[in-house]
Amino acid sequence: MKKFLASIFAAAILLSNTTFAAEGMTLTLDEAIALALKNNRLIEQSTEERAAARWNLSAVRRSSGVTFRWSATLNRIGGRYYHSYRAQHRQAKGTPYENFYPSYESENANTVSLSVPLYTGGQLENQREGARYALNGADLSLENARQTVKYQAAAAYYQILQQKSLVEVQKQAVELLEEHLRHVTIQYEVGTVAKSDVLATNVQLANSQQNLNSAQGNYQTAVAQLNNILGLPVDTEIATASEINFARYDLTEADCLEYALSHRPDGIAAAYAVKQAEAATDAAKSGYRPRVNAVISGSAVGEGMFKADHTREHWSVGVEMSWNVFDNGVTSAQVEQYKAAERRAASVARQQIEAIELEVRSAYINLKTAEKNIETTAAAVAKAEEEFSIAQIRYVEGVDTNLNVMNAQEKVVETRNNYYTALYNYNTGRAQLEKAMGVPVAIDALLYADAEERGSSADKALEAAAVNHGDYSLQSPADTPFDK
Repeated sequence: MKKFLASIFAAAILLSNTTFAAEGMTLTLDEAIALALKNNRLIEQSTEERAAARWNLSAVRRSSGVTFRWSATLNRIGGRYYHSYRAQHRQAKGTPYENFYPSYESENANTVSLSVPLYTGGQLENQREGARYALNGADLSLENARQTVKYQAAAAYYQILQQKSLVEVQKQAVELLEEHLRHVTIQYEVGTVAKSDVLATNVQLANSQQNLNSAQGNYQTAVAQLNNILGLPVDTEIATASEINFARYDLTEADCLEYALSHRPDGIAAAYAVKQAEAATDAAKSGYRPRVNAVISGSAVGEGMFKADHTREHWSVGVEMSWNVFDNGVTSAQVEQYKAAERRAASVARQQIEAIELEVRSAYINLKTAEKNIETTAAAVAKAEEEFSIAQIRYVEGVDTNLNVMNAQEKVVETRNNYYTALYNYNTGRAQLEKAMGVPVAIDALLYADAEERGSSADKALEAAAVNHGDYSLQSPADTPFDK
């Protein structure tokens, strides 16, 4: 009795530990998306790209300010040129005039200059414009990365729900065949059916068990894929807190396309790339014009590090102008180079619009196709289950064959798989359509562009375009702000 109780206790502990390990972490769809937005590498990389663009703008802005330079040289000198100077030093040695006659063994020079650009022919101004547009594009690229990760997390989450449902389908198939095998075995033992029916049912059961093993493996793979998107160890056990379901999407294709053309962050970012290329062309044209700087400079040369006993210190204040009157066509070639880059950016922007249109249309067609398949497969499941029940009854009564029962059972599995696959395709298609439309995650791209056009800085534009969902769930079609 003591050994029996100890075994029961050990089994209970093992079962509880196994259950805990299997659950690991329970996530809703919103929680999965929020975790992905926090940990995903794509967002991390896009954030650093945005930081680089921001510091580039800061560097360009600072280049129009004051520049202070200090240069120093320390030299050991000699030669006949200095003989007379050294003789004067020796004659004055030990006299009050010694300090006026340095030894000329060393020569240390210090030069300082302070300059401010007054006119650069438009170079600095256009460089600032280009860097500002680059930062705007980086902001929108970061939002596009968020939307991409949101879609990836949703699709991976739905895939887990699908694979979980397919595992249940295969479990039910095994249970049905085990029950059918029990009936076949009983009838064989009383001599009403042939042994071939028993063998055929066993083979069918073995195939179903193999399909169940494959479905369980696919489920584990789906969990690993979601872990990768969420930034978790791939062996983390995740349990879903919801079931895959159907919620009708009532927007028209024209509505979706209209929203996408005005809200897709990568589409607006492509337009900023064109502006950036235009600014680069204008900056290159500054080579045709002069440059003017205000300059203050001074220097001192002496025997010691900060002395001026070799020559008297001197300073100057003024304006300097430089102009490449003739540079053998270098500026002209550079301008043409940037014009070509500008035309390419415009072509890329048009291509992006075409890609958005295609992506929205494809996603919308896939969504509506999956919606029709849900209705079709749901009806097919009911008919297949009814057919299987009838075939079982007829077989037990001896008026039907075991082959028909097996075929009916296969149809039940097939239609159930088709139903859950249609549900998965619909939910994934909805997430894909909202990604194609550019439904905001953190900022509304249209509001950002409007704020920037009104003269707001990138940071102010981000504040104006901030979206507060309260969660990261996929927006309901009714909540999509078409009027903005």
